[in-house]
Amino acid sequence: MTAGGPGAPHPPVAFASAVSSARTVRLRLPFAPPLIQKMMAVYIVLLFVVSANVLDLIGYDYSAIGGSPITKIHVSTYFIVLMFGVFVVTYPQKGDLARYYLATKLGSIFFFCASTFAVINIVVDGRNGFGMYFDTDLHLFLCCMLLPFVTPDNMDRLERFLHWFFLVNALLAVVELAIGFNIFPLITYAPDGMTTVEPRATAFLSHPLHAATITCVYIVSLLCGAGMALRSNLRMPMILLQYAALLAFGGRTAFLLTGLIMAAMLLWGMFRTAAGMKLSQLGLIVWFSIIPVGIALVAVLASIGAFDQLLDRFTEDGGSARSRWLMVPLLLSFNWGDLLWGAQTDYVRSQIYSFGLEWGVENPFIQMSVFQGVVVASMIMLGVLLLIYEAYRRMTWKAIFPIAVYFFLCSTFGSFAGRFFTFSIFLIVISALFRRPDTPSNYVS
Repeated sequence: MTAGGPGAPHPPVAFASAVSSARTVRLRLPFAPPLIQKMMAVYIVLLFVVSANVLDLIGYDYSAIGGSPITKIHVSTYFIVLMFGVFVVTYPQKGDLARYYLATKLGSIFFFCASTFAVINIVVDGRNGFGMYFDTDLHLFLCCMLLPFVTPDNMDRLERFLHWFFLVNALLAVVELAIGFNIFPLITYAPDGMTTVEPRATAFLSHPLHAATITCVYIVSLLCGAGMALRSNLRMPMILLQYAALLAFGGRTAFLLTGLIMAAMLLWGMFRTAAGMKLSQLGLIVWFSIIPVGIALVAVLASIGAFDQLLDRFTEDGGSARSRWLMVPLLLSFNWGDLLWGAQTDYVRSQIYSFGLEWGVENPFIQMSVFQGVVVASMIMLGVLLLIYEAYRRMTWKAIFPIAVYFFLCSTFGSFAGRFFTFSIFLIVISALFRRPDTPSNYVS
């Protein structure tokens, strides 16, 4: 009987599986060198502490309409570009690094290509939105490419830093609300050239809506049980403090959404108790004391006028609610060619003014569609979803809740349709708080 003939025996199943598994190459890449780990720590401080308002306060001229184009890019964006270049040059296994990126970061690479195509389209046709490429798109892409190479020990340090940061940020917001003065004021520039100082608290997160969005994400993360570096007896006080900060920021949607989520979890805890499910004595005391304490706290805050600014946002919001009704008719007012590929900037501006939306479109996808066309906007949105999905694969399953909350809140204002490095802050927060417990400690997974 000849080998390979009609009567040749089939190879054993174990041998066949061994052959197939031998074709799978599993890369065990080392983490970034110590220099990059130190640069990452500097980058985190620049991103979280040196806000756009801080830059304006020291004369960097980040938010003004005029000034040098160099100052329209955040310092953390410059730094992460430098850091990624140093990382690629100093990484010992460059070939394996390229294979790792192609195997695990195709969605992020697609996002980068879509964003680059969008900025080329902006430059060629002279459209609006050039600045968002660096602080929003390129910054987010590089952050996503670097985060997997941070060591677990440094991720632990990052989580502890985040808890301290949100503590100080919330306290600063409450203080700004109490004294009626912002430490790092936000100056907004009206279309007619007038400048106004934002009355709502901003703390370290540049803009009230950005601050409210990130704070809401942090609250939902804590409610989901993330952030194990925060002691259990400090979790509820931290949540309540962050909720008070939402009041200071004045983000209506974030404030109401967080309140609904907390009420739903309170009802769930009461249901578990009524159903006879196990609940600790301390848990019972906490859950059943929240209602009377909460009512008393709300009454005290209302008596001192803490809700006045938030209520004013419901009665007089500067046309924000009206713009949400008009942005869809604005988009549908373009012909098919302009709708798909974007109209000329002058015509877009005239349409925006004719619809009374000179302060902006309150949805990132529609805003990008108006200025750059539905095709480009769809490519960028698809890239964002793929990038977030790749990041989510490295987290625990509960990370889906803050991700859903974040995208919902981002859909209620311009968010990442403009300069929005808060997207990178969001990615860092959920990556640090929702780390998988089975992550290897000696190589990149």
